Amino acid sequence: MAVELYDEHEQGERVRKWIREYGTAIAAGLILAFGGIFGFRYWQDHQTAQSLLAADFFNVVQNEVEAGRTELAAEQLELMREQVPRSAYVGLAGLALASAYVDEGRLEPAARLYRDVLDDRRLSTLWPVTRLRLARVLEAQGDVREALALIEDHSAPPGFGQAWAELRGDLLINLGDTDAARLAFQEALELAEGSGPTERLLQMKIDATGPGGEERS
Repeated sequence: MAVELYDEHEQGERVRKWIREYGTAIAAGLILAFGGIFGFRYWQDHQTAQSLLAADFFNVVQNEVEAGRTELAAEQLELMREQVPRSAYVGLAGLALASAYVDEGRLEPAARLYRDVLDDRRLSTLWPVTRLRLARVLEAQGDVREALALIEDHSAPPGFGQAWAELRGDLLINLGDTDAARLAFQEALELAEGSGPTERLLQMKIDATGPGGEERS
């Protein structure tokens, strides 16, 4: 019996010693583990809240644009940039406001918004459309060479070949290079197969370049 009590006492001492040596580390590990779980949940909740807030902001900007209240839309876009700067909705809202500016003939603020999108690597999925729109704005401002450089410095992304080639043709026409413009329009025509109205418009542009255009039915 004495031996058993001694063993239990010795075992108890060993346990207490083990706790003294390793208990703090274990407690810290548990704190970190539970902290990580709750921290991750907080991060998830924060991301969800940010996404919902960004979507709400975008809807407000879009509604103001549709109502013709571009100044109010611009104010909301600035608030949006402050509160949800990392959201792709910021880029979409910028495009919506830029289009409204173009409709109003306010090309300079539209160009700034388009450049903002092109300067943000997080919005790269919006770059093809933005590049085309900015080039059209630059063309309207008379900066034809800059507009041409904007698209010639980048190959056409998938799905944008026809629009890319047609815009290049329009810009080359403005620069007086009808031969190069004709080739660009012909390239666009080849990529527009199956789109009747677009094909007819492109054929008209080819014909307008003078001799050398290929007739198509």
